[in-house]
Amino acid sequence: MTLVQRLTRFIKADLHGLLDSLEAPEDIVQQTIRDMEEVLGQKEHHLSALRTRLQRLQAEQHDLARVAPEIDHNIDLCFEAGNETLARTLLRQRLDTRQQTQQLSRTLEDVQAQCGTCERTIAAQRDQLAAVVVQYQRYSATRQEPASAPPATAPWGRHSSVTEEAVELAFLEEKRRRARQPQAEGA
Repeated sequence: MTLVQRLTRFIKADLHGLLDSLEAPEDIVQQTIRDMEEVLGQKEHHLSALRTRLQRLQAEQHDLARVAPEIDHNIDLCFEAGNETLARTLLRQRLDTRQQTQQLSRTLEDVQAQCGTCERTIAAQRDQLAAVVVQYQRYSATRQEPASAPPATAPWGRHSSVTEEAVELAFLEEKRRRARQPQAEGA
């Protein structure tokens, strides 16, 4: 290994170390938690849209199932009356209704599968987020506060052991809970 290569590696390593020391790990973890919550919110919104689509498709399927017997009854009437022209038109309608029903069934299966996949993904990501939050809370609890910071006191005069990071996490969790409340009430 040449001297220039060694110097280049040393400078790169030193720069990476400098950058690592400039970034506060607490800030990085808090931003990661916020990013994870944002992604979860997007996935929950997508799941909500899928469920709405599923309900619409099920309503269409119900309507088609209701129309099919009426068409069959009208076809019977046409044959009894000897009106083959109208019977052909109604047979075309019946065939079209059957095709729509088959296509709708396939689409329903696809959307149901997408809902299941999305639900599993959300559950896994919620678990991951919870694990990150727990690890961060453990880290925050073991981290020593700087000596220059004045001790926090509780309203009743004792010193509080609650860290700023724990308050920030509680604030973020409360904010997320409140953001979901209107959605839950509207559903």
